[in-house]
Parts: sequence; structure tokens; C-alpha cells
Amino acid sequence: MRTNRLSLLIKTCLLTGLSVLTSPVFAADISISELVDAVNGTPDTASREAGKKVKLRNHAKGFCTSGSFIPNPKLQQSLAIPFFEQAEIPVTARFSLGGTNPHSSDRGAGRFMSLKIDGDKESLNFVTTNSPVFFASNLEEFFTFQTKVKQGAEGKQWLMDNQPNARAFFDYIKTLPPSVSFANSRYFGVNSFLFTANNGDIMPGRWSFEPVDGVINLSQTQLEKLPTDFLKAELLTRIKQQPAAWDLYIQLALPGDEVNDPTVLWPDTRQRLLVGQVLIDGSRDNETATMQCDKGIFNPVLLPKGITPSADPILNARTPAYIDSFIRRL
Repeated sequence: MRTNRLSLLIKTCLLTGLSVLTSPVFAADISISELVDAVNGTPDTASREAGKKVKLRNHAKGFCTSGSFIPNPKLQQSLAIPFFEQAEIPVTARFSLGGTNPHSSDRGAGRFMSLKIDGDKESLNFVTTNSPVFFASNLEEFFTFQTKVKQGAEGKQWLMDNQPNARAFFDYIKTLPPSVSFANSRYFGVNSFLFTANNGDIMPGRWSFEPVDGVINLSQTQLEKLPTDFLKAELLTRIKQQPAAWDLYIQLALPGDEVNDPTVLWPDTRQRLLVGQVLIDGSRDNETATMQCDKGIFNPVLLPKGITPSADPILNARTPAYIDSFIRRL
């Protein structure tokens, strides 16, 4: 069994651009397998095996499409990241909803965008959500949150009463209306990364995507008239006419800002650097990378030279957790 699992790990690393030797070393009271079980709602052997049979995964409802990324040439005046010196870079995108239900209603507020930007020699992946507020500052909180939300209203109330970060997240979600399209949502990378400046300084920052067409939300009346599966058709129809576009920014921290806790928001007054623009137009939808998008993972710590992960425990748990989940689906 252990030999088979190692073989699967090696296969996964080949498919996802990871190295077996350089995968993050992870120390915590909660194991990676337990984290995946908490997300999947598979706390015992029977449910875990049943989950494997149906290839259970988070963000089960989603679809892939494609486009390109145009770096901002002025970024080179600030950051020493050769990856962004390319003129245009292919993009594979996956838009999704949260949760393990592949039949979730699109009428909820949650929107997620994952990207693979594959350059000539390096790649950059993004895993983003339309909420800048995250619900857990460490793995124990993350595990408890995922376990309790599977218990329904009682579990959610427990979180509201006992975990301030979970309460802040739920309070924010209450105020977040559903967008009319994936294309009209802002997206945030809640985790921090370390960026190398031209003078050699290390600058902590977070990713954010601003929709070029603006944030446009649905009223309750509009929402009630829509089917439960409108988001995919809407975006794929839209991009036949014109690309869906987002400006990509790095929000920079100042000394004293909390870098390793994704629940801590930085003030809107923090400087932002324009990195470039993502254009989703479906132009590469017939290519293998797009058609097989669902078969791999989006690895947020697959980074080009000049960008490294912060010490955020949530960030550094993502890749091994994604690998564990991926292996269960093979």
C-alpha cells in the first residue's frame, strides 16, 4: 500500500509540476489527510472509501476555459521577476463554486477562479475566491471550521459562538450579493507571498483581481428569475463576443502588517502594483491543457523566480492537501 501511494505521489508530482524532494515539509497537530477528510466530509473509513468511488473533491461544480495574460511592462521598474517580462502568456482557467456537491445552485454568492499561467520556462498558478475575508488563521481552526459546517445549522452556530474568525467570515458573506457573472466578480488570493524588488528587498504582498467590466451584482428579483445553472453558460456565451478581463494587482504590506495570517485584512490604503491583465476568451479551449484541466491541480506555490511563499500555514498546507485529494480521485 505504501509503495502504491508513493508511486501515485510521484505521478502526481509529474502532472502538477511539483518535486517529491521539495514539496513543503509540514508540521502540525492536524495531518494533511485529516484536513482533506474535513473538507470532503469523510471522517471515517467507510465514508472515505465511498468518496474515492465518486471522486469526491472540493469545488466539484466548475468548468475550464482559456485565454492569455498580458504583463504590465512598467512592473519591471519595481520588481525583479523575469516571468513578467514576457509579452503574452497562455492561461488555463477554472471557474467554480465551493463545496463537494457538483449540483450546487449558482444562486449563492460564492465564486472561485483558479488560473495556470504557463510561460516559456516557468509557471504561475492562482487559487482565488471572491471573499477577501478568510475563516481560519491556522490549521486547527481550518479543520474545526470544515468539520463543524458539515454539521449544519448547529455546527455553524457553534462556530459563530466560539471562533471569532469564522464569525467574521459568516458576517461578511451575509453582505456579499451574488454577481451576475464570474466575469463581474473580484477575486482575492487571501494568502501572502514574498516578492523580490529591483533593489533586492523582499516585499510581502497579496494577489487581487479586479474585473475590467466592474462588479455587477444581482438583485433578489433578478436572482429568482434565473435557473440554478446560469454561470457557466453566461460566461462561455459572453467570451464569444468579447473577452472577460481582470486587472491583476499585488497589494503590498507595510512593516507591522500581519503577513502569515490570512484572516487579517490590510487597509485599502496599502500600495498596489499593477501586474498585468488576464483575458479569458476561450481561444485555447481545444488544447489538451484546457480539456484536461479538471484532471490536475492548481498549485499556488508553483512560483517563478522572484516570488516565494510566506510562512502562512494555510498557504503551505494547500499543495500537499491538493495532492492528497488528487490521489484519492485517481
